[in-house]
Amino acid sequence: MNKLYTNRIVWLFSVLMLLTQVACDDDFLEKPESNDVTKDEIFSERIKAMPFLWETYRTCVPLGFPYQWDRHNGMYASMMVGACDEGDVTASWTGSNNHNVGNVTPGYNGEDEFNQHFKGIRNANIFIENVDQVSDIPDGEKQQMKAEARVLRALQVFDLIIRYGGVPIITTVLSAEGDMYLPRDSYEDCVNFIVSECDAASAILPDDYPSNYTGRVTKGVALALKARTLLYAASPLYNTATPYLSENRSLTGYESYDEGRWKLAAEANEALLNWADQQGYHLIEEFGDPAENYKEAIETPQNEEIIFANQMNGWWSTGYLFFQAVMPTGIYTGWYGHGITLEHASKYYTVDGEDQTWPETGPRSEFLEKMQAMEPRFQYSVMYSGSAFNDNIGVVNFYKRNDGSWSTNAPVNGVGYMKKFITKASSSGGQFNWTIFRLAEFYLNYAEALNESAPMNARAYEAVNVIRRRAGIPEISAADPRYNTQDKLREAIRRERAIELAFEEHRFFDVRRWMIADQEGVMRGDMHGLNLYEQEDGSFIYKKEAFEERVWLNKLYLYPFPQTEIDKGYIVQNPGW
Repeated sequence: MNKLYTNRIVWLFSVLMLLTQVACDDDFLEKPESNDVTKDEIFSERIKAMPFLWETYRTCVPLGFPYQWDRHNGMYASMMVGACDEGDVTASWTGSNNHNVGNVTPGYNGEDEFNQHFKGIRNANIFIENVDQVSDIPDGEKQQMKAEARVLRALQVFDLIIRYGGVPIITTVLSAEGDMYLPRDSYEDCVNFIVSECDAASAILPDDYPSNYTGRVTKGVALALKARTLLYAASPLYNTATPYLSENRSLTGYESYDEGRWKLAAEANEALLNWADQQGYHLIEEFGDPAENYKEAIETPQNEEIIFANQMNGWWSTGYLFFQAVMPTGIYTGWYGHGITLEHASKYYTVDGEDQTWPETGPRSEFLEKMQAMEPRFQYSVMYSGSAFNDNIGVVNFYKRNDGSWSTNAPVNGVGYMKKFITKASSSGGQFNWTIFRLAEFYLNYAEALNESAPMNARAYEAVNVIRRRAGIPEISAADPRYNTQDKLREAIRRERAIELAFEEHRFFDVRRWMIADQEGVMRGDMHGLNLYEQEDGSFIYKKEAFEERVWLNKLYLYPFPQTEIDKGYIVQNPGW
């Protein structure tokens, strides 16, 4: 091994040691940088600086799959699908169950690790402040890298404000000599910060990268973050004259309603769609089977529909908890999987574009007939008893035996298991990228914002129909009495989001920003499943049954700040907590 290579390995190890020290501190605004390896040494040449940029990505890009035994990467030992009306897990100790029973507290919310956001923000600030020192990176590339870090930092601020409302905006590396305890900025200031960062970055960032750098922040990522942020900001939770709780309103949303915010959201989402079209992004429609098109869009890395994704989940050995917590019971190494509620399953259409109806009970033949009549996105997303998980596993049946015991792969709280994302799994593992921004979202964002700012605009209908055509179900129009008012179109758009974006961490926040979480069957009241029962003669019947009564309090529209931060005296707690 030559001396230069050996020295670089030593330096890379030193950088990783610094990053580990930065990442291990538990204080909200963290300690000053380590003196073991100086910033000047790290940012002296490209090979030493680049690992810091990759670490900034690692600490800033969300990951919705459970990956480690902590909450930094999402719901503890589960996914958000299990913490809203989409689904449930049978294990009561997972973080998702905290939300379903209303057990969120300033001491523990079961999903978000507050401090981790600021570790990502700090890493971005360190990189932005120091990358200019690197002697062998051209100035133009440095500006691009700083723009990447600015978008990553803004992404962390977005992830904070959708959970907590206004948070401290930190754009410098804090030191022990400075003020370590900064108060919350207003919600409006946080939104404006994200938008301005995205605007500045999008003027610098490239439209794409060479194939060996897929996954980096592009201009499209900046446009997408701006578009999503403005959609949220225009929504009823934040944009209203009658907030759910009025205390410290400037910290939890705008202090008055402004319809113009919907117009800004529509324009931002249209800008993203125009950019995507110019760059060759499109909905996957190459296959004759709509379910196969949908599967390709979800499971194939770096396809033409994915604008930004977390590529952290690799093969079996690196996704241990992922396989335990996400795979259905008894599939590969699955412990419990995620059951899909009847409330969510009923949002899907039949292949004819109609609503499916479910009696209280009936024979198994009726169960299978009704399930098989559901639209292609349902067939890909949900494994019900009598359907196949994938070609390797084949058809799976699960039911309650006539002796009262559950069969293999049971019980499940719902109509069946979530199989979206994971059907390509095998005994050898698989690559599971978590999608941050997918083109389909922005058609629905645009339709929603346009209908609010220009009710029943023809382009809103067309944006919905782009999604429905790919899904293989009938289009909608203003001539249809089911969709001929602003309110009816609004509900159709919301329903389409629930279906198309199912389990992708949209519904959990959608029901909050729309302020419908308190409705029966959303985050309050009984949740239902369909269970199959073996009879004495060997036949089967299904029954519609409630598996859980869920609790909702309006203070849950925003998380409480951790009590450890409140006790320091610089943070104002959210209303109701």
